Amino acid sequence: MGVNEDECRAAGLDPAEIARIARGLSRYAKEAQRLGLCVFGGSGSGSLRYDDYPRGNLIVADLDGIFDGGDGASCPDSDGLLRGETA
Repeated sequence: MGVNEDECRAAGLDPAEIARIARGLSRYAKEAQRLGLCVFGGSGSGSLRYDDYPRGNLIVADLDGIFDGGDGASCPDSDGLLRGETA
């Protein structure tokens, strides 16, 4: 887990608050992984999924909040700030 402080400041966000949220999300994602679950996000919704190969993932829970997906690509912009892919 890491916080990109320059990017937080560019967004007008407190890096300490971002670190607190990221630690919590990371902790829960690791707990889910230990149970064989995947935290899935895409098209604005989120879920916890269990791999039931070959029949497909079982959706064991729907999550509140906004979840976005994509391939997760990122690269530095002309100002040196890390940015993700655009819609």
